[in-house]
Amino acid sequence: MATEYQVENRTLYVKLDGELDHHLAERVRHKCDVILKSYPIRDIEFDFKNTGFMDSSGVGMILGRYKQLKPLGGTVSVVNVNDVVKRIVHMAGLHKIINER
Repeated sequence: MATEYQVENRTLYVKLDGELDHHLAERVRHKCDVILKSYPIRDIEFDFKNTGFMDSSGVGMILGRYKQLKPLGGTVSVVNVNDVVKRIVHMAGLHKIINER
């Protein structure tokens, strides 16, 4: 399975597949940038159902998408995070600026 991207209305849904490390973060960053230039996206939701780990590259990638959408009044959300990813989200302080469902 590969990371899936779906646009509905003005929301980009990203279903991650695998550890969100430097390699996956770079691919997701690039694909999100392409989609953000092609569609009037306001919100992004990252689904961590198939992701058991995230490193600082993943934190940076999510933070970067937040910085892109904030001036537009948009939001970034993470869903289906396990305890490991949730701990990283909280340690990095992302929980203060993104939605966690």
